Amino acid sequence: MALPNDKRRSTRRLVAGALIAPALLLTACSSGDEAEGPAQIDFLRDQTSTPAGNGPVEGVKWNLPWGEPSSLDWVYAYADSDNTTLANMCEGLMRQNEDMTLSPALAEEVSHPDDLTTVFTIRQGVTFWDGSPLTAEDVAFSLNRHMDDAVGSYWSAPFYERVSSIEVTGENEVTVKFTEPDALFERILSTAAGIIGSKAYVEQAGESYGTAGGGIMCTGPFAFDSWKSGSSITMRANPDYWDPELVPMIETLELNFVTDESTIANSLISGDIDGAYMPPLSATEKLVQTGDDNFVLGLGTDWMAIRPTDKEGPMQQLEVRQALSLILDREAVAQAVFRGTAVPASTPIAPGAWGYAQDAWQAAADELPEPVFDVEQAKEVVDSAGLEGSELSIAIPADSEAEGKVAEILTAGGSQIGLDITIETLPTTSFTELYFDAKAREAYDAFIVWEYGAGVADPVVSMSEFTPLSAYNYGAYDDPIVTQSVADGLSTLDPEERAATLIEGQARMVEDLPLIPVVNMENRLFQGERITGATASRASLYYPWAAKIGAAE
Repeated sequence: MALPNDKRRSTRRLVAGALIAPALLLTACSSGDEAEGPAQIDFLRDQTSTPAGNGPVEGVKWNLPWGEPSSLDWVYAYADSDNTTLANMCEGLMRQNEDMTLSPALAEEVSHPDDLTTVFTIRQGVTFWDGSPLTAEDVAFSLNRHMDDAVGSYWSAPFYERVSSIEVTGENEVTVKFTEPDALFERILSTAAGIIGSKAYVEQAGESYGTAGGGIMCTGPFAFDSWKSGSSITMRANPDYWDPELVPMIETLELNFVTDESTIANSLISGDIDGAYMPPLSATEKLVQTGDDNFVLGLGTDWMAIRPTDKEGPMQQLEVRQALSLILDREAVAQAVFRGTAVPASTPIAPGAWGYAQDAWQAAADELPEPVFDVEQAKEVVDSAGLEGSELSIAIPADSEAEGKVAEILTAGGSQIGLDITIETLPTTSFTELYFDAKAREAYDAFIVWEYGAGVADPVVSMSEFTPLSAYNYGAYDDPIVTQSVADGLSTLDPEERAATLIEGQARMVEDLPLIPVVNMENRLFQGERITGATASRASLYYPWAAKIGAAE
């Protein structure tokens, strides 16, 4: 079941104690007392969109806090900066809407002759920015790039592993054949994995496609204009965009690559930068004070957790994972570290990932046990299992406040229950290698991660990472209930049946802790006084989030 319409413009707010002193987190580990923050923030929460702009704006400056995109070639666009940039310029056959539902985009019609066949009828009258028409050949070429080993698409595994062929089967028709039913594929086509580009332009640009010098060629509401390496990417409104509901009001959109948190905060407050996703947590109160509803929390899919590696040692024992879970005061983390922009989590599946069968997912969430904070119980678990004195090495990224504070809680709590926890702080580039390089993970029992389930509204993406079906199963976890749940979830086309099987696997994950969830984060969005209209939800990763931005008054 899709998200109800009233959820799209929800006005529900949450009052949060946002400035609890970080030291209180460590105090909470021993006392169990509930810390009270000196300030309360009345957040506009659970948003999918913000009020559309009221008129044209000549230019808008937006910041990408994750830094400069590595590539604008869709087959290599996997990071936040890459996708947030492409979202306004390029699109696929399907669109993940602001409310995280799914609908056709460059596909005018989608049909399923059988469980192993999907036929896409290509929308007519669509042109690339250079005026050339979108064709079925462009579609087949764009999707088949993910199937070409020589290209090395970042999206090929696991998202194209069940695809056997992608062929033009009519003047305006492309047919995808599967080796087995694939319930996730259409959703994935709403991401960079489904972007359609100009075959002629890509072949002419060659290896320079998607770079500052080579540019890109797509069909979206904004057209690529320039890329100043190390500084910014500029795009201009596409007046010939095929969807009248998303023709931009912004003449030019400039994306900056500022990563220093103090500079970002000061620029947002002064108005030098008009807006940003995931503004610095440390600036939350100051940004909220700039004006009513400038800072909103959008429906999200993100989660923070402690993820075991496959290193032999204490982390492979359930009792250790249970003890670590019990020393985490998740409410304190949500309020003090995340300034009230996150909620305690017992599962990585956040409400933003409920893209279907929402009633079933809500009922399942209501049945899950609340995360428990109990240091004495954690010590009992350690003592009963004879684990006192066990040594754990946990990696975190440098210069990241949230992971650092969670690490402080773990070390303080660990010392109280008899676990010797060492935190290894790694430069960001070295930490990133842990996600992709098994050798880089060999020295660590676990690492603290911030993940987003590919930013799509399907729980199976995050759940799959804890099965042998995924290349990202860092702890080599293989529970028969979870693995079968995910396998069935990937193959079951009926939404209610899919939800039922995945919910069973989710319950098992909460029980067996292949990961230790900490919080689920909503999508932080700040817009300055002069604009409104940006997409609030995590759909902003792929949806044309700036198309509705315009003058605030």
